[in-house]
Amino acid sequence: MTVSRAGHRWYASVLCKVATELPERPTRGQRERGRVGVDLGVKRLATLSKPLDPDDPASVFVANPRHLRHAEHRLAKAQRALSRTQKDSTRRAKARRRVARLHHEVAVRRNTVLRAITKQLTTRFAEVAIEDLNVAGMTRTAHGTIEAPGRRVKQKAGLNRSILDTSPGELRRQLTYKNHWYGSTLAVLDRWWPSSKTCSACGWQNPRLTLADRMFHCGNCTLTLDRDLNAARNIEQHAVALAHRPVAPGKAGDTKRPRSICKTTGPSGPVAGCDETGRHRRTRTGATSAERSADTPRHPGSRTGKAPISAQVRESPGRTREE
Repeated sequence: MTVSRAGHRWYASVLCKVATELPERPTRGQRERGRVGVDLGVKRLATLSKPLDPDDPASVFVANPRHLRHAEHRLAKAQRALSRTQKDSTRRAKARRRVARLHHEVAVRRNTVLRAITKQLTTRFAEVAIEDLNVAGMTRTAHGTIEAPGRRVKQKAGLNRSILDTSPGELRRQLTYKNHWYGSTLAVLDRWWPSSKTCSACGWQNPRLTLADRMFHCGNCTLTLDRDLNAARNIEQHAVALAHRPVAPGKAGDTKRPRSICKTTGPSGPVAGCDETGRHRRTRTGATSAERSADTPRHPGSRTGKAPISAQVRESPGRTREE
């Protein structure tokens, strides 16, 4: 059990080992609905190629709650009060708890909406198609340098806050494991495919389309459609499905994580440290320290064979917590 504190609340996370049967294929209702394309955005949290509710055509648009914007006034007031307090004072500790509580409330509300929409998508459709978004690049600052200062820095900072408030990376993370839970699959569109500039009916492309154009007008088949809805239909048509990773069974009621696949390969095959299938080699259990050191490549110019601190690459462990 892990006990943690967030804002003004305490949480106890209990890790249990259970045996459960995961569905091998979608249900009948999921197969009838088929595939759905999801276009994430800021004006709307998501735009779907098919409505969530077949009886409600307007459910193709999922509104953006904008939790951070609604809490901006209270956060600014609390942070101003915090800046006016003296360091290491009792009132400063109270003001700091107030700011932490507001941030925690925003995070909880955002997480609630994301879990609800991902649960509906994975349980109502046999396949969910999304874009491979470069969130880090989309939210990069526009300050620039001293020689080449950026333009419209304040406006870009506001756009970055709005993008991060929608949490597109967290939405994809939840879709990844929930599709495996409920028998559906996940499909991802190529990052560089122009989904917003391509007509979903005939394939004609408009390279001059800007972010200010909220309606897509096709110059070939005269299709007029909402920009995000057109992109969602393109995502549904052109996304490539990702196969489920195999799960190796262990002891009764236990499952093991699959070995990670190397993302980069050399010109003649996988990189050093991987076998011919592209998987990381593991040292066998019970190997002595001499055997393990023999399998480890020595770094030139080092007595111990290890790379100096400046040459070592820091790796942060990935998140393992799930819903």
